[in-house]
Amino acid sequence: MNKLVIRKVLSAIVIVLVVIAALYVYLVAEPSTMSEEVETAGEIVEEIAEEAETADDIDPMMIPLCKGGKDHERRNYHGYSICYRESYEQAEWAAECLTREKLQRKVNRSENFRPDEGISTGSADTSDYYGSGYDRGHLVPAGDMGWDSEAMNDTFLMSNMSPQNHKFNSGIWNDLEMQVRNWAKKFGTIYIVTGPVLESGKKYKVIGKNKVAVPELYYKVLLAHTDSGEWQAIAFVIPNEGSDDSFMDYTVSIDDVESLTGLDFFAPLEDSIENKVESEYSLKFWKIR
Repeated sequence: MNKLVIRKVLSAIVIVLVVIAALYVYLVAEPSTMSEEVETAGEIVEEIAEEAETADDIDPMMIPLCKGGKDHERRNYHGYSICYRESYEQAEWAAECLTREKLQRKVNRSENFRPDEGISTGSADTSDYYGSGYDRGHLVPAGDMGWDSEAMNDTFLMSNMSPQNHKFNSGIWNDLEMQVRNWAKKFGTIYIVTGPVLESGKKYKVIGKNKVAVPELYYKVLLAHTDSGEWQAIAFVIPNEGSDDSFMDYTVSIDDVESLTGLDFFAPLEDSIENKVESEYSLKFWKIR
């Protein structure tokens, strides 16, 4: 057998071994990797629950699961939580639990806009928005926090702000925020997660010295728990622009928002309930008239 034939035989053997190794990784190793991912998610839920025991008004139900890591800084405030993304200089989500009792207004809007000194990398600054043409748009609305002065004051931290078109902020988005409060009054409890859609690798317009990204879309996901124990959910994805449309024209399922953002909402729910409420929504339940 000459050298050329030997080389060909050896090459064929190497190719076969590579294929076998690839099949082994796909069929055998991959399931264990997935198990580790599920276990990690469970650990995150437990960690959130432990933190909630020492944090004011933080319910584990409202906290989304995100990838975590260097560019994901999760922080608790009075009445809400966020996950801050330094690369965009804003939170990718802000979560709260709004109840009928919290709608009893005790304090007025504070207007105390200021940098968040608790963000390890530094938050956006008020000056980033000056002359930009964009509002300092709340993710957790100040209007939801009239029940407590500290909660109200915390919503004016710049870590809770995102650049919003003025007509959007004062129009369709404000309409949705007010309606959420109406739903909380009607149903008793609403878990709310709000944020900008931040697509990995996408080049966004930026403002200010800190290069705050200007999102093109915002989402809001809602999970209602009624006085009778019923669970219902709905979500909205709305462009960051002025519109005369109703926010109800932008309804989607929570599964749709999860696909868009990579977040996992309301993980503590029983799987059977979570799968149902996140895959569909009832316009009859959420009717606004």
